[in-house]
Amino acid sequence: MSPTHYRLSTRLARHLRGIGFPQTEPALAEVLVAPGLPRGGWAQGLLNDLLDGRFERREGRVGLWEWSYGFPPQGEPVVVLDVETTGLSPEQSEIVELALIRLENGRRTVFHRLVDPGVPIPPFISRLTGIRNTDVRGAPDVYAVLQEAWPMLQGATLIIQNAPFDLGFLRPRLGRLGYRLDNPVVDTMDWARKALPALSKRGLDALAWAFDLEVPSRHRALGDAEATLQVAYEMYYMLTAGKPRAVGQLAQRSL
Repeated sequence: MSPTHYRLSTRLARHLRGIGFPQTEPALAEVLVAPGLPRGGWAQGLLNDLLDGRFERREGRVGLWEWSYGFPPQGEPVVVLDVETTGLSPEQSEIVELALIRLENGRRTVFHRLVDPGVPIPPFISRLTGIRNTDVRGAPDVYAVLQEAWPMLQGATLIIQNAPFDLGFLRPRLGRLGYRLDNPVVDTMDWARKALPALSKRGLDALAWAFDLEVPSRHRALGDAEATLQVAYEMYYMLTAGKPRAVGQLAQRSL
């Protein structure tokens, strides 16, 4: 499967979500045919190539496994998180923004805070994120924000894009508050290696492209957390393929 195939597969999944019920294979294959092009067996052949783990085939009809079991499974809390920082070094840079999205038993809770880093935000970071020194003036410091956010992390599997980066900032600062962040962690880059092996790049922009997503607030903590959630949702069903598993069972053990 090529990277373009991932986009086409997602468009098929989106089509099924839109109508809300399974379709026959010939009807679904018609979605792949542009207006004015001749119909033929090639569309059915392409359809066979595009039906990845998200799709359920039964009695000549195609549906979605997400209609049979949810993400995350009932009873399992999951937190998608993202941080924006003044630079790349956890020792020399500071957090300027934190966002968490907690999913649990059908409920969605969002935590989003700007953080006063205590140092000037470099111009490059301001251009990248849109966060300026005036935006964080008067905001709480990182320890106040983490103290407030800590209850949302309890008992949850964490889902993070490029997890070592975010954890490198969060763990030592939480440690100074006396908290140990040892939750199970899913790195969506790791999931992408398994679910999308044809992708040569696995950053958030590449994953958003592969899943035909728009990310209107790129390089902002909440916008990136939302995008990470969307790509994780798609990959969860690609990886489980009709055999539901706890998200924590798909986490990396060494992070």
